Amino acid sequence: MLMRWSRVFLMNKSFTTFSGGHNARALLFPMEKVFESYIAQQLKKVLLDLNWNISTQDKGYYLFDSPRRFALQPDIVIVRDDDTKVILDTKWKSLVNNPRTNYGISQSDMYQMYAYSKKYGASEICLIYPVNMEMRNHEDISFQSDDGVKVNLFFVDVAGIEGSLLILRSQLLKKSEGQMEK
Repeated sequence: MLMRWSRVFLMNKSFTTFSGGHNARALLFPMEKVFESYIAQQLKKVLLDLNWNISTQDKGYYLFDSPRRFALQPDIVIVRDDDTKVILDTKWKSLVNNPRTNYGISQSDMYQMYAYSKKYGASEICLIYPVNMEMRNHEDISFQSDDGVKVNLFFVDVAGIEGSLLILRSQLLKKSEGQMEK
């Protein structure tokens, strides 16, 4: 098996289907988990100098408390110095530049963000998507309910991850300073 895998890489073979006498194996990754983990790890580096508590895959709350059911598990929870909470959730999805279709955001994702906001007491929620050509340089997108829940979209350039996350850091700091002034 090791020789077969080595041959695929060393002979520059692909993992596509073809006819012939060779067996080929597929190499698959759960990209949503890879993206989520990569963003969390890189974001922790970018926010390292701040005195913020950053947790990943937080399991602090349930949708229902009696009985305790339906655990909520946001990808990233940030608790700032002033105890305000920010929820960041990554989505490995390609959005489209069409507001009539809600940019391709699923309704269930928005329900999920609303539940996070209510249970965590977080007024800041951010959905993080990989940027694609259609959404590159798009103006800011956010959704706000009349009861104070605001969901912002943030696009990350995976190839330029540090630059993207420095922009996110700047936005988080700006909002943090705005909270302290109130």
